Amino acid sequence: MTIALPKTRCSNAVAPRFEIEDFKSFAFSELKAAPLWQPGVCFLPECGRVFTPSRPWQIYCCDACKRADTAEFRRVGHKVALSLLVWRVGKYEREDEAIIERTKAARRFVTQVQTGMMRDRAARMAVRGQG
Repeated sequence: MTIALPKTRCSNAVAPRFEIEDFKSFAFSELKAAPLWQPGVCFLPECGRVFTPSRPWQIYCCDACKRADTAEFRRVGHKVALSLLVWRVGKYEREDEAIIERTKAARRFVTQVQTGMMRDRAARMAVRGQG
């Protein structure tokens, strides 16, 4: 005897995915207390134009600057995402030496990317004369 489950309207639906809020939302209070950007100065390193924000949380002078920075963050995020996961998966491993070394490599990679990104943004700011 076979039991057939009734087809549901969701049978062809896309599987739900992990959703995460952006860091600006997650750390809103902390960023308000210690901002990474100067209000009214475009956050895109090569722009830095002074502007009047239309919203208190606005950090870019225009949509083009926002798109450019978003594209940069996406490129970095795509390259770093796996190492973030690897680092977290092996964070508490104490016995398997291969996993411990893999975790160390992920941590080193993330740290190197952070440093590289910070230096690159500082250099781009310096080129425009704001470094």
